[in-house]
Amino acid sequence: MKISKVCVRAILAMTVVWGVFIGQVLAHSGHVHAPSSSAPMVHLTFAQAGVHAHVMWELGPVVGAESRLRVEWKSALDHSSVSPSGDFEVVLWMPSMNHGSAPTLVQNLVDENGKALIGVYEVSNIYFVMGGDWEVRLTLIGADGTFETQTFALDVLEDSEAPSGHGNPHSHGGGDSHHHGHH
Repeated sequence: MKISKVCVRAILAMTVVWGVFIGQVLAHSGHVHAPSSSAPMVHLTFAQAGVHAHVMWELGPVVGAESRLRVEWKSALDHSSVSPSGDFEVVLWMPSMNHGSAPTLVQNLVDENGKALIGVYEVSNIYFVMGGDWEVRLTLIGADGTFETQTFALDVLEDSEAPSGHGNPHSHGGGDSHHHGHH
């Protein structure tokens, strides 16, 4: 069976395009995610600490009611579940208005027997006080006093703007990395 040169070229072109696409996905995230829910997952890399945070909305984001995040910490080496090497905090910031929101609450989740799940946390008390462009800033605070922050941006719509009454997250890349000395 002979295959025409046009057919071979088309197959090669498609292979190259697919390879570039997969390369871009892997270069951006380090791996391909298969989200367990319809909510998009944000992948944040904490290079100094050697960990990744997989961040998913459990509730929201919405204006005027509580939203909740799930944060799963993974080893940068093999993506196994790990506990962060210190504490971490989640801060909401609205750059266009130069203000934040109430402090969030971070809790380690437990299994049905009450045993802490390794590297799995729920962030609650998340309140977006108005619609607009927000940043969610995760800061990992090392045992040695250093801290590293990763940020992802999202647009939170007012209820009247959102077709379903929920916010509209738009993750922008892997976040901005900030590594600081002792504080």
